[in-house]
Parts: sequence; structure tokens; C-alpha cells
Amino acid sequence: MLDTTIGIATLVIACAVFLVLGMAYAWRRRRQSVEDYTISRNHAPANVGVATLVASMFGTWVLLSPGETGANFGIIALVGYALGIAGIPVMFMFVGPRIRRLMPNGHTVTEYVRHRFGIVPFVAIFVVIIFVIGIFITAEMTAITAAVSILTGSPAWATAVAVGVVVIAYTAYGGLRVSIYTDRIQFWVLIPVLLLLVVVAAVLVNGAGVWSAAGQAGLLSVKSSGSYYFAIVLVIGIIASNAFHPGMWQRVYTVESQRALHRSLWGAAALAIPITFLMGMAGIAAVGSGSVGPFQYPQVAAALFALAADVFPLWMHFLLLVCALMLAMSTLDTLMNGLASGMAADLSGVGMQRGALMTLARAVTVIVAIPAIIVASQGFSVLYVFLIADLLGAAIAVPMLIGLYSRRMPGWAVLLAGGAGIIIGALFYPKPDLLSPWALTAPFGGQMFFAFASALVVSSAISAVVVWGMRLAAPQQQYNFAVLNSNVRLIDEPAPGDD
Repeated sequence: MLDTTIGIATLVIACAVFLVLGMAYAWRRRRQSVEDYTISRNHAPANVGVATLVASMFGTWVLLSPGETGANFGIIALVGYALGIAGIPVMFMFVGPRIRRLMPNGHTVTEYVRHRFGIVPFVAIFVVIIFVIGIFITAEMTAITAAVSILTGSPAWATAVAVGVVVIAYTAYGGLRVSIYTDRIQFWVLIPVLLLLVVVAAVLVNGAGVWSAAGQAGLLSVKSSGSYYFAIVLVIGIIASNAFHPGMWQRVYTVESQRALHRSLWGAAALAIPITFLMGMAGIAAVGSGSVGPFQYPQVAAALFALAADVFPLWMHFLLLVCALMLAMSTLDTLMNGLASGMAADLSGVGMQRGALMTLARAVTVIVAIPAIIVASQGFSVLYVFLIADLLGAAIAVPMLIGLYSRRMPGWAVLLAGGAGIIIGALFYPKPDLLSPWALTAPFGGQMFFAFASALVVSSAISAVVVWGMRLAAPQQQYNFAVLNSNVRLIDEPAPGDD
């Protein structure tokens, strides 16, 4: 463990650096339009797209959740985690170009929902998005407070406040452009540092019988049915919940062209798999070294740091701390700005003026962060917190996204299918120990698997039946996709770019 004074000093310096960088960049663009603040349309080339996507997708959770997954469920579940993270950009390879064509002046997914399905589905999905992004922010704040507390012994509330205040300051003031600017810096620092940590860690644990012990614990086995169940849970949940990630939808419009979008998404997917998998292998190594045991809470929730405490030299603890802080800020600014910008874009359609929209967007950035800072000090499992959001995504993503392709998916069906999926899935959802059910017992094992599979299958089946039924019962009732193009307008005129 780092000395508490050194750890706190590192926390303060890292936060101060990004506060100065972010605020200085924001000051240069202080006269930006609302359009620039919310979407920064068509300005980012492919290399910037890759950097901001990767920095946005990976938060401090990558130092905790994959390791927890590997330590509890083994290598197959870890493969599922990596594929699930890579599946986020893969999903946007399909829905991203589609929404750019149908709604070229769009800003966010709720804007699409409002015009495609009507006001009631819009309100319902808007509430879901606030809840999902609130969970994402809470999980990220929980992860960074846990990481800093383990590495330095500093109180969780101090980390939550310091990181939260810094990110709120430059994000609320500068909007999406400053988020992308800091993402680029964080990306080019994080990738080399993470690779260095992985290489050194592999050398340190390679000769100590760690992998042999992990194999004896069953974590390297490809025969465990529970590991396969949980792998499927992660693939379903991660991809589905990120269909509601406003930061990802922002970046669909931020890249300069369809070609740049594809290249950015492929680059992000290619990096996602090795980063997630290698971080998760640390959890398996932690079990093999005896640092933690499977389902040994709360230690297993930070398996990488338990391993670090036992085998890493002090300088690696310092690098871990720097990585954790940068990962947190890169993800938190995306989440906060995405939610605030989405709200500003939605309310611009009801006649709010530029000044009011900017004030509201900045206020929402602050309001959403405050409860996350408070909850983060409670020390919940980051993986479990994420899975709550993932279940909602599994139930609602298909009904919502099918409207991008089918003209016969009505708004009431989105509510029906999504609501039924949530109810059925929740009946099987486990308690925080990931073992015991609230209401029902899955008939063939894999409690979490049955919760997610039932949510996805039920909502998808209802959606398919409705679309098929509408084709037979009311073939003349078809949505006109041209409405999305004609009704969705720019908020105001974008300001000239300066980078």
C-alpha cells in the first residue's frame, strides 16, 4: 500500500492537472453553441473516435469487475465479459449508421424515441436512461473510491468528492468537446501504462505456481456450466444496457463520416477484448496466489488490488493509482455530459432558449453526480451494481431498437414488451451475494442467467409477435421514417471548430 500522504498528494495532483487542462480548453471554447456543447457534430476523425470511444468505455471498473468475474466464475465467464465489452461498438456498427441516415440532425437516443414512438414511451425510456446512467456513474464512483482506498487508505468520501467535483467542473463548463479532449490525453497515457502493468504482473506471478493453483480451483476449466451461464449473462447485459448510453450515441454523430464511424468502432472493439481479458486474468491470478477466494466478499470485489498488495512493488501501486484516477475521469465525464446533453437536446424541441438549455445541461451534470458521490462511499460490489442496469437493458433494448428497422413497431408495444421483460427478469434476480434468489428458483441452474435470458427472450418474443400481428391486422399502419429526418432539427448553428 502507498503511504496515505503520498496517495492523497497523487490524487490531488492528478485531479488538479485534469481540472486545469479541462477548464483551459473549455475557456477557449466558452462561446460555443448548444450544438457544439451537446454533440460536436461531424468533427472527429477515426483516430480521435477510437481514443474517445475506448476512454469512454473503460472506467476504473476495468480494474475491478473483470477481476471479480474471473475470480468468481473463471476464464469462460471472463471471455464473456470481454466479448460483451467488444459487443458495444459492434452493436453501434449496425444502429449507428442506421440512425445517422434516418435522423442526420439527431443528438441522442431519447430524441429518436420521442419522434418514433410518442411521448409516453419517451418518458418511460427517459426515466430508464436516467436510472441506468445514474447506476453507471454510481458504479464508476464506487470503483474509484474502492481503488484509492485500497491503494492509499484514504477515506472513500474524500476520493468521491475530489474526483466528482473535478469532473463536474470541467464537464459542466465545457461540454462534449472538452470530454473528447481529455479522453484523447487519457487514452494515450492509459494504454501504454496498462500494458506495462500487465507485462510486469505476468512476470511476477509466472513462476510462483499461481496458474497451477488457479487451475486446481477450477477457474481455468472450460467445463463449468455456471461459467458459461454467467458469460452469456455478461454478453447480454453489457451490450443491451449500453444501448441506453447517451455518450455512445453522441459519438455516433461526433465522428466526421460514416467511414470514420466504422473505423472508430472497429478500433474500439479490437482493443476492448484484450484489455478486459487481461485485467480479468488478474482476478484468477489473485485466487491462484491465495490473495482472495471465490465469492469471498468484500475482498474478491477488488481482486486485482488484493493481488497487487501481495506481489506488486510499490511503484506499480503508484501506476495503478494513476490509472484508476484517469479511467474514472474519462468515463465519468462521458456519462455526465451524455445525460445532460441528451436532456438539453430533448428540451430544445419544446422551445427552450439557448441560455436556458445551457444552464439546464450544466445543472443536470451536477444533480446526477451528487447522489452517485453519496452512494459510492457505501462500498457495494461494482459488478453487482452494473448488473442491475444490465437487466433493464436486456428487457428494453430490443423493443426500442427494433423501431429503427420495422415500420410496424408501435409505442405501446415497446412499453408492453419492456415492462414484461423487466417483471419476469426481476423475479429471478439474485441478491448482492450473487447466490440467493428473491422470489423464484431457476429450473436449470444459473440464477443470474435465467433472469437475463427471460428478460431478453420475453421482450423480444412480444416485440416479434406484435410486429407480425400488425402486419396481418393493420397492414396500412406503417411509420414513415422520413418524419425523423424532417422533424429533428439542429438546436442552433454550430460554431467553427478549432481542433
